Amino acid sequence: MLLLGGVLQLLLIVLLTLNTVRLWRDSARHTMQVRVQEVSRLFGAALSGPMSSNDYARAGDLLDRLRAPEGIDYLVLLDAQERVITARSWDVAQQLPAVTELQAGPLPPVAHAEVRIEQGGLLLGRLRFGLSLQEQQSGLERLLLQNLLLLLGGSLLLLLLLATLGLAFRRRLLHLIGEVESSASKRFEALPEIHGDDEVARLSRRVVAMGRSIREQIDVLVQSERKFHSIADYTPSVELWLNPEGKLVWVNTMVQRLTGYSVNACMLLGDFPLSLALPEERARLADTLHKGLAEHSEIRDFEFRAVRRDGSYFWASVDWMPIYDADEHYQGLRLSLRDNTELKDDRLSLRKAVIELRQIQSLGQSYLQRAESERSRLTALLSAMRFGVLFVDNDNRVLFHNPAFSMLWGVSATAVLAGRPIGQVLQQAENRPAIGDIIGHYLEDHALGEERVDFGELTMNDGRVITQQCYQVLDAQGAANGKMWLYEDVTQQRQLAERMINLAERDALTGLYNRHRFQQELERMVSEADRRDGTMALVFFDLDEFKYVNDTFGHGVGDDLLKSIGREIGSQVRRHEVLSRLGGDEFAILVPDCNEFEVSKLAERIVANISQLQFAVDGHVLKPSSSVGVALFPQHANTAAELVAHADSAMYQAKAAGKSTWRLYRAEADQSKSALSRLSWKDRIQEALENEGFELYFQGIYDARTRELEHLEALVRMKDPANPGNMIMPGHFIPAAEKTGKIIELDRWVIRRTIQLLAEKPHAPSIAVNVSGRSFDEPGMPDFIAGMLREYQVDPRRLLVELTETAAVSDLRDAQRFIDALRDTGCVVCLDDFGNGFASFAYLKQLKADVLKIDGFFIKDLPSDRDSQVFVRGMVGMAHDMGKTTIAEFVEDETILNMLVEIGVDLVQGYYLDRPMADHPGLRAPQEHRS
Repeated sequence: MLLLGGVLQLLLIVLLTLNTVRLWRDSARHTMQVRVQEVSRLFGAALSGPMSSNDYARAGDLLDRLRAPEGIDYLVLLDAQERVITARSWDVAQQLPAVTELQAGPLPPVAHAEVRIEQGGLLLGRLRFGLSLQEQQSGLERLLLQNLLLLLGGSLLLLLLLATLGLAFRRRLLHLIGEVESSASKRFEALPEIHGDDEVARLSRRVVAMGRSIREQIDVLVQSERKFHSIADYTPSVELWLNPEGKLVWVNTMVQRLTGYSVNACMLLGDFPLSLALPEERARLADTLHKGLAEHSEIRDFEFRAVRRDGSYFWASVDWMPIYDADEHYQGLRLSLRDNTELKDDRLSLRKAVIELRQIQSLGQSYLQRAESERSRLTALLSAMRFGVLFVDNDNRVLFHNPAFSMLWGVSATAVLAGRPIGQVLQQAENRPAIGDIIGHYLEDHALGEERVDFGELTMNDGRVITQQCYQVLDAQGAANGKMWLYEDVTQQRQLAERMINLAERDALTGLYNRHRFQQELERMVSEADRRDGTMALVFFDLDEFKYVNDTFGHGVGDDLLKSIGREIGSQVRRHEVLSRLGGDEFAILVPDCNEFEVSKLAERIVANISQLQFAVDGHVLKPSSSVGVALFPQHANTAAELVAHADSAMYQAKAAGKSTWRLYRAEADQSKSALSRLSWKDRIQEALENEGFELYFQGIYDARTRELEHLEALVRMKDPANPGNMIMPGHFIPAAEKTGKIIELDRWVIRRTIQLLAEKPHAPSIAVNVSGRSFDEPGMPDFIAGMLREYQVDPRRLLVELTETAAVSDLRDAQRFIDALRDTGCVVCLDDFGNGFASFAYLKQLKADVLKIDGFFIKDLPSDRDSQVFVRGMVGMAHDMGKTTIAEFVEDETILNMLVEIGVDLVQGYYLDRPMADHPGLRAPQEHRS
């Protein structure tokens, strides 16, 4: 047993020695790894600044200072291209050794390490250095040697004293093991005192010595860490490290000076630095910081409002960049936090000063010389003005506005507009104009060319009308320094003006137009009809026996009757017709762009509606009646005065016929003028036929889709001998020519002149001529046309003959014969004013026309008249089904043209495309076009 015990004791000594060596190696290896990491962080933090600014001299000084700690064997600083910048204790001609991996096994004499010097993820260079491990290695070798000696001595001693000292030795050995392990767990800070001089005591003293050596190495590392903290803590900003999860890993002591929180307090807060931000700023900071952590991104000068521990506020500015370890493993973000309050206050103060300065400059140079009190008075004056005032700079950003501007545009009185783009302010205003893009006024520069520009009136959402004017603001050198906009509410003035106009133009009793406005509308419609070669009608009517009503029941009842008549007839008048009360019981209706059929239906409705009106007075039922007279321009008159006189004459003709009826003006019934007028026009027409007094004008008919010229229409004009150079429109002489029989001669003149022109200009397109209804009774007219075509050798297909539908339908048999004869000659037949007769579809099968020209009555109001749209679609569809070409006249604008294209009309004609002219471009030779 004693031998076995001795062997066991020997084994215990061996195990103790091996365990001590293992613990020392592990402790030394761990201590060295910690030291390498701490020194790497120290070098990375210290050298990033000089390396980023290429201050290599400063980097060399830092290497000298940092090499002072004991144990650094050499230092070599490389740039990003692996070129040596500087070295300490290393021959740069030699190749640098590989980086040492401190794994299990014996420690090398020198630990070779490398640290990457980065800033913002950019590699600035590398630092290679070596940490000497010779002292640790020699200590380990001495320990091993001593242990071996102790082992041999112990073995001999055990063999000699095994029987007597086994138990005591065991106790002391176990006690030593416990002390060593306890001391190792406390980083060898509390080493036991060893008494005695035996082998166990000496072994214990060796272990204690080894512990002291380890403690010295730890002290070296602690000193190195202190130096790192000396560099990191004494910086102008708070430096902190967040791990990839956003948790605070490290923060320097500057945090207490800036925020009032100690380092430990910051570590305990859990969400530092988010806890510094004001509640309203925290979410924005958290989102940006989490995004940086997730994306490994870098940011500069991120500003937020922060609060210190004592409750005071300050503007914080933070920069951060990702950091990586020596193995390029992402370690989180390095943040630099600083107080930006003074800079922020300076910026805000400067911006406020600039805005105030621009406001003062925009009001004029004289205001710049006044004190702050004068500026306050001016602001108060602008605030008290009823005009809206808005100042903007050259970038159209608001500099100043007064309360009147906010009230007019519906902008909140508490809204801060200064510095905001004017377009954004007006788009967000509650009381914007109802229609139109007014923002363009504020973005265009055309206002800069003039000192004052009037942009007219705006109708706001609330119905108010405001004017807007722009004034240029110049500085002392005359350069543009923004604009001033003035807004004035003129709603009351406009309402008053409308009221005055209404009083001037409206009849006070009925609310209808009065004689003054009637006269204006009459002159306008007559002039328009004359200019456009159109027609219009004047309907006159009064109440039969109205004097009896006034005399019997009083003028009050008479006035009520007149108002009832006004309401009743007003409901029968279309929106483009004008109903007026001329005085007493006389009324008039102006009807533009109409024919005899339409105005006759209106006259019939007036007579019928008034006769059906029952007016009760004191138990009596009055049944009024009316006499209506109708006159058309230019059929019945050449001037507005003549039209009024003839409509009045027609009204009295209706009264003479028994009242409660209507009459169309008949010249023969007006014995004073009819015969003289008719004879005068007959002589003038005959003289024009004999002396080249007529002239042809031409208007183009175009392809609806391509807008290319298809053919021309010849329109006859009479030269005015009394006014050389002036032309008399057909509406003045054609009715007289039809009544006197001169129309057939005029038709032949037009046909002859057109065929001659086609022969002279073989390059010209086809030409259409109008033939009157009287020519249907002329059997020789088709032969005359055929003979002229043969004489001048003109292709019959180049001549289009237009016949009015109303004339053709009124004399259907002769029209059929005439059309068949024209088609035999090879001419193209066109049915003009199609749709006017209201029986067009029924007669179309009998009238073998090639082309249908839709009456302008359906075209002129096409966009707004759904009935016209239905009629036109029907006519076009039917014509296409029958293989006929369609033409639409009276095309006055782009809207009508686009709608006709959509409906499917083939050809179009109207003032929007061109106007009648004697020298039409379509008649010119190709070389004339090129020249």
